[in-house]
Amino acid sequence: MEQDKPIVLFDSGVGGLTIAKEIINQFPQEKIIYFGDTAHLPYGEREQEEVEEFVLKIIDYFVNLGAKMVIIACNTATAAGLELARDNFSLPIIGPIDAGVEKAIAGTKNKKIGVIATEGTVDSGAYQEAIKQANSEVEVFVQACPKFVPLVEAGELYSQQVREIAQDYLAPLQEEEVDTLLLGCTHFPYLSKIIKEIMGQEVTLIYPGQSIALKAREILVDKDLMVSSSSGEAKFYVSDLDKLSKKFVKIGAKFLNFDQLNFSELDLWEK
Repeated sequence: MEQDKPIVLFDSGVGGLTIAKEIINQFPQEKIIYFGDTAHLPYGEREQEEVEEFVLKIIDYFVNLGAKMVIIACNTATAAGLELARDNFSLPIIGPIDAGVEKAIAGTKNKKIGVIATEGTVDSGAYQEAIKQANSEVEVFVQACPKFVPLVEAGELYSQQVREIAQDYLAPLQEEEVDTLLLGCTHFPYLSKIIKEIMGQEVTLIYPGQSIALKAREILVDKDLMVSSSSGEAKFYVSDLDKLSKKFVKIGAKFLNFDQLNFSELDLWEK
C-alpha cells in the first residue's frame, strides 16, 4: 500500500533534523527516514550544478526504495534542485524556502526582512526573488554566514566563538533595523539562542520547520497517503559516519528533545 511507504528527508548534514523534529512530531504514526549527506558537507560552498547532482542522486535512491514523499530539508539544495527534482520525479517533493517566506511576510511590521543563509543560497537569489514575488513592498537584506554550518556540525552551539562570529554576521542586519529575521538554513535554528540575544527580543526569528510539517500534512491528506494506524518509526542515516561529530550527537539530541539519536552509515556514492 502507498500509505505504508516512508517519508524521506535529506540535508547536507545534521541541520535538517530541525525539520525532521517537526515532521516526527506531526506524524508519529509514519515511517520516517532522515539522510544527512555528510560526505559532501557543506553544500553551501559548492557549485549549483554539483548540488543538483547530489539532489537527483539522493532522491533517485529513495524513490527506488519506495518513498511516498521527499522533503528537501536543506535551503541550498532546495534553491539548486527543487524544480529540477520535480521535473524528474512524480512523487511530492517540498522544501523550506516557500514556507519560510510566507511566514516571514506575514510576520513583518516594518516590511524589512533579513535573511541569513549559506553562500550558495544567498548567491542563488532564491529568497530574494520569492519575497519580492510575494510582496514587492518588502525590503530584503541578505547575509551569507558560511562559518555557521561547520560550527553546528561540530556541536559548537553556545561558545564564545559562535557569539563573536554571529555578531559580525548580524551587525549589518541590525543597522538596517529588520524586524523579522529568516533563518535560511536548517542548521541555523541550533544557534537561535545566541542569534536572538544579539538581534533583540523585538526581532522575530523565522524558521520553517512547522510550516513544512503542515504543508506535508496537507499534501498527504489530499493524495490519500496518510497512514491510518501504525506505531511509526524514525531512522537516521549519514553518508559518512567519520564526519559526524559525537559532540553534536550528544548536544543535538538534547536540543531536539530526542530520547536518542542513533545514526547508521549509508554511502550512496560507494564504488
